[in-house]
Amino acid sequence: MRIAVLAHNLRAAGGLSVGKNVIASLAEVADEHEYLLFLPTGASYEAVFKPTRAQCEYYVRRHGGMSQLWFERVTMPRLIREFRADVVWGLGNFGLPCPGRKQAILVHKPHYIYGREFQRQELWRYSLLNEFGRRRLRRSLPQTQLVFCQTRTACDRFRQTFNYTGRTALMPNAVSKLSLAGDAAQRPSIFDKLGGRFVLLCLTKYYAHKNLEVLADLFLQHGDTLQDVTILLTIDSDQHPRAGRLIARLDDPRLRGRLVNVGPIDQSELVGYYHHCDGLILPTLLESFSGTYLEAMQFQRPILTSDLDFARDVCGPAARYFDPGNPASIRDAILALKTSAPEREALIAEGNRRMKSFFRNWDTIVADAVRELQSLVVDDLQPAASGLVPSVSIASKG
Repeated sequence: MRIAVLAHNLRAAGGLSVGKNVIASLAEVADEHEYLLFLPTGASYEAVFKPTRAQCEYYVRRHGGMSQLWFERVTMPRLIREFRADVVWGLGNFGLPCPGRKQAILVHKPHYIYGREFQRQELWRYSLLNEFGRRRLRRSLPQTQLVFCQTRTACDRFRQTFNYTGRTALMPNAVSKLSLAGDAAQRPSIFDKLGGRFVLLCLTKYYAHKNLEVLADLFLQHGDTLQDVTILLTIDSDQHPRAGRLIARLDDPRLRGRLVNVGPIDQSELVGYYHHCDGLILPTLLESFSGTYLEAMQFQRPILTSDLDFARDVCGPAARYFDPGNPASIRDAILALKTSAPEREALIAEGNRRMKSFFRNWDTIVADAVRELQSLVVDDLQPAASGLVPSVSIASKG
C-alpha cells in the first residue's frame, strides 16, 4: 500500500507529539508499505526514525498564507499523483478538498468540535483562525471516507458539530516514546529550592483554553490556606500574546514561590519532573485527548483537573475533579489531595488500572490505524455486489 501522510502542519505541542510518534511507529509496525511524508521544517522531524521506503517532502513555513495555500492546493496534490498514493492520511485535522483517492483524517483539535462557550477566553484573531480551520475541515469531509477521533466523547461531538454520518474510528493518544526514555533518577534543580513543599506540576504550553490565569487567582484569593503548596508552570513568553503578562504577574510577592515558572520542558526531562512532584494539575477548559493525563498515570502521579467531559472520558476515577472557573473549588481539590494519603494512593491505583486496561502504546495504535486505512483500499477494490456501498461506523476500542 502507498500512503501519503499529511503532517506538515504538526509543529508544536500535542500535534507535534502525535506527528513524531505516528511516523516513528510506522517504521516499527508498518514498514512494508511505501510512504510519502509531508513534514514541517524546524520541528525536529529530521531526527525521527522513518519507514524504510519513505519519501519526505518538507514544508518551509513562511509569513503570509499564500505560500501554504500554494503548497496545499498545488504542490501536495501533484506530488501525491506522482507518488500514485492508494490513500491520503491527514494527521493534522485536515484533508485535501480534491485528493483524487481515498482519504482519512485524524481530528484532534478540540476548537473544531466544541462550541464557542468553551472558547470565551480566546483572542479574537485566534477565534477567527479557528473558525477558518473549522470551515476548511468541513470542506474536506465530502472527499473523506474515514475520520479518526481520539475518544468516544470527541467522536460524538464531531458527529454533532458537522452532522457527520460517515465512517469513524478511534485513534487515541499514548505516552510519547521520548518521555518513556527519560531518566527518573534525574532530579530537576527546582525541587532542591522547594524542599518540603507540596508541589503540583501544570505541564502545558500557554494557550488561552488552558485557563492558567485561574491558578494566579487561586493563590491571590486562597494563599493563606495553601501556604506550603507550589504549582510549577512550563510556559514561555513567546507562546501567546498573554503568556508574558502571566509570567510578569509571578513577581507579585503573594505569588512568589507559590506559582513558579520553570519554562518549557524537554520530553526527555518529563519523567524527572513527574517522579519528584506530588501530582498533576490541569485547569483546562478544552481538550481532545491530553497526553498529559496519560503521562501522569504512567508515572504514577495523582491528577487534579477540570470537571468536563473530555477529562472524565480519559481519566475516569483516576482524577479528582474541580470547577475550572472557581478558585475555591480548585483550593478544595488541592487540600483534599494534600491531606489524604489514601486518596492519593487510590487515584494512582486507578491510573495504573486504566493504563493496563484501556490504553495502548503508539505502536499498537498505529498498527490498528493502518489496518483501517487498508480496509479503505480493499473496499475500493471490492464494491458491494448490489452496487451500493453501505454507510459503516467503526469505533475501535480505545
